[in-house]
Amino acid sequence: MFGVGRELNEKQWRGVLRQLVAMGHLRADSEAFGALKLTESARGVLKGETEIWLLEPAAARTRNRAVRSKSRRGELAATPAGNGKSDPALHAALKAWRSEIARSRGVPAYVVLHDSTIDGIAATRPSTLTELRGIAGIGDKKLEHYGEELIALVRSTA
Repeated sequence: MFGVGRELNEKQWRGVLRQLVAMGHLRADSEAFGALKLTESARGVLKGETEIWLLEPAAARTRNRAVRSKSRRGELAATPAGNGKSDPALHAALKAWRSEIARSRGVPAYVVLHDSTIDGIAATRPSTLTELRGIAGIGDKKLEHYGEELIALVRSTA
């Protein structure tokens, strides 16, 4: 894996790492300031068994694209994102839901869902768990924990 990702600059890597933390594949190491540790779910990503979706930096998103990683040890491929139109009512409902879940679990809101994931849900309005799984930031664990609630929330704001 040496040299994988050398085409990314420091700012891009920071974005990748933030998204991996939000997805639950990395976590902050409480014993070493600034260090990150792999979580159990990272094993599937590293082995290429788990597909992850990453957003490009804001400047690139203006071109209406997202980055997808099939997790082949760092290969990145561009793939189209949603239509770019977001549903404001759904967006507000998702943020309120996320805040409630975060408060009840005693974690920061971004641990539940990252802002970019909320944006993706509001823009694509997934109606099935399969569609929801295709949104950046929705991995198997988040789909299992929140999938049905999120689909119900999307349907209720139709």
